[in-house]
Amino acid sequence: MGSRRKQAEEDRREKLIVLYDGTCNLCLASVRRLKELQSTAILRFIPVQSLEETYETIPELSAVTEEQLLTKMHVVEMDGTLHAGAAGVVRILRTVRGLRWLAPLYRVPGLRGAADFMYRFIAGRRYEWFGKTDESCHDGVCALGKRD
Repeated sequence: MGSRRKQAEEDRREKLIVLYDGTCNLCLASVRRLKELQSTAILRFIPVQSLEETYETIPELSAVTEEQLLTKMHVVEMDGTLHAGAAGVVRILRTVRGLRWLAPLYRVPGLRGAADFMYRFIAGRRYEWFGKTDESCHDGVCALGKRD
């Protein structure tokens, strides 16, 4: 009986898919941190580079190219609503206990523009500032090189 109730609670929880650049060190560190937070939603993290390997249908994704997906993080709701960049971060914050209060700040005149600008500024320099990992290093798991 307890497992049914737990499953029912799980089914009611909001589900968000978070698409990110799996070769970006900043992105990988951000995802690790987001996984540690207590979210009221079920967050599913998928590297853009692994999209074809997930046999999951992601609503409204057909309208977005892989190049666009790699320019910023995208958060997809189950109804197909798509949030990108700073708006995606804010969408996740709305589900995180202790950080929810930050989300309404995005609606304050001037702050949305500033947040979007900062996101684009940092995202455009993320490889230069934080580096890029191997294509084989999704989710922080890297292939080991040969030993000499």
